[in-house]
Amino acid sequence: MNTSRDADWRIRQFCSIPTLSVSSIQVLALRKAAGTLIATLKNDLILKNRKYIVFNVSEKRFRRRFRTKEKLKNLRRRRYLEFVNLKKLIDSVEANEQRSDKFIPVNLSYLLSCENSDFHIDKITKNIPNNNGNFKVPKDFSIVDFPKESFKFIKEVLGALITQKYPIVNIDYSECIRLDLGAQVFFDIILKDVIKFFKRCEPYKKLRPKVKEINGINVRDKNVQKLLFSVGSPVIHTNKQFNFTDIISYKLCIHDREVNGDPIKIREQKDLDTTKLVDYVIDSLKTLNRTLTPDRLDDLSTVIGEILINAEEHSTTKHRFSIGYFHEINEDGKHYGVFRLTILNFGKTIYEKFKDPDCPNKDVVDKMRALSEQYTKKKFFIIKGFEEETLWTLYALQDGVTSVAPDRYLKRGNGSIQFIESFFNIKGNNKAVDDFSTLAILSGNTSIIFDGTYNITNGHVDGEPYKFMTFNDSGLIEDKPDPNFVKFVDHYFPGTIISARIMFNEDDLTIET
Repeated sequence: MNTSRDADWRIRQFCSIPTLSVSSIQVLALRKAAGTLIATLKNDLILKNRKYIVFNVSEKRFRRRFRTKEKLKNLRRRRYLEFVNLKKLIDSVEANEQRSDKFIPVNLSYLLSCENSDFHIDKITKNIPNNNGNFKVPKDFSIVDFPKESFKFIKEVLGALITQKYPIVNIDYSECIRLDLGAQVFFDIILKDVIKFFKRCEPYKKLRPKVKEINGINVRDKNVQKLLFSVGSPVIHTNKQFNFTDIISYKLCIHDREVNGDPIKIREQKDLDTTKLVDYVIDSLKTLNRTLTPDRLDDLSTVIGEILINAEEHSTTKHRFSIGYFHEINEDGKHYGVFRLTILNFGKTIYEKFKDPDCPNKDVVDKMRALSEQYTKKKFFIIKGFEEETLWTLYALQDGVTSVAPDRYLKRGNGSIQFIESFFNIKGNNKAVDDFSTLAILSGNTSIIFDGTYNITNGHVDGEPYKFMTFNDSGLIEDKPDPNFVKFVDHYFPGTIISARIMFNEDDLTIET
């Protein structure tokens, strides 16, 4: 109802009341009373209107705040449900691996679902830094030499990507002055699977990724630039490669055993990959107008071939990755080449393969258990930094030891000691000549580093000649190895990674004809 019209109507009604003949004084009094009544009515109506307006505004504000809260609540609920759905997909790996692989690539799935892994879904989603999506690469990015900082960095980036906390993720290399090939390729393989996961989710509205960009920024160090733009992230993810006059790259090679799991085909593929890598090194040495001596060529083929077949045998996710690059160096009047090679797989560690109740080589497992009992009696496992896993991983490198069934590969079991021996042949025994070449093995919580300080020793078992790599002065596997080279580490690598850094001196080379 229109209140102003109602007031006018009341005023007219009041004035139309019939009157008798009265004096002028009475008329004035009536007029005064009528004016007072009209003013009162108007004030009452204005006050009511004000109260109505105030109430209406307050109600609108309340409704607006309520709707905003509801929207935020619904948004949080949607994000939570997306996370739950993602977790369900991950948890369904064992129950229905084929359906899960539709979204999550198998290697990423293993990383997120492996309970021992630093990258388990429950671990990476905690304590993600509030940094607006800017993650700084450690000064020394190496999962072998600086595992604490390197694993923490990878863990935080992966957590931010999986939870999709930031729409833009920047990988900042401004403080990085040392970039290890093994750490970088491990990080790149994770990024590769995350990007693949996002692409698979893109067609589904409910799973559409919120991460729009992953960028590498502030690459300042020259050597870091060379590694990244020859074999690193720009090459792997954007196919953006720079040509450096002193670098010859061997791009990331991925072998999928799922495509052809026949043992004969696997070995044939291994031989092809070995030949490809050896030819790559030979072509690289041509830049020095040099080639390998026949003995060193044979040693290099053994190193590469045995590492590849070991990675093949121990891989649970059926993928094997290899990458490398050759660096020509001219300094202090010396002209030589450095070959970096990294080969890795994801899945069960060396220790886990032997510890598995279904391990086919029972004789080797029995020997490992007997050796563990000796170490337990000597109280070697009490000392921090050395556990049964460390011992079994070291034992797996000895002559005649393999987790593969003896009737499957009759010649397996001396491959590890062969590639170690071949590595030492290339390196030489004189550390004054070559204190640069190293070979590192990281599997689970075990780290083993070869730099020539300890060499292979010869011995006999039941009258048969054997070669041992014991990392101690006695040359006996029953004695504790040097903890500086064989140790239990805090951070768990979910598979096995082998990194070699080989310097080719003049004694390894001959002039090319």
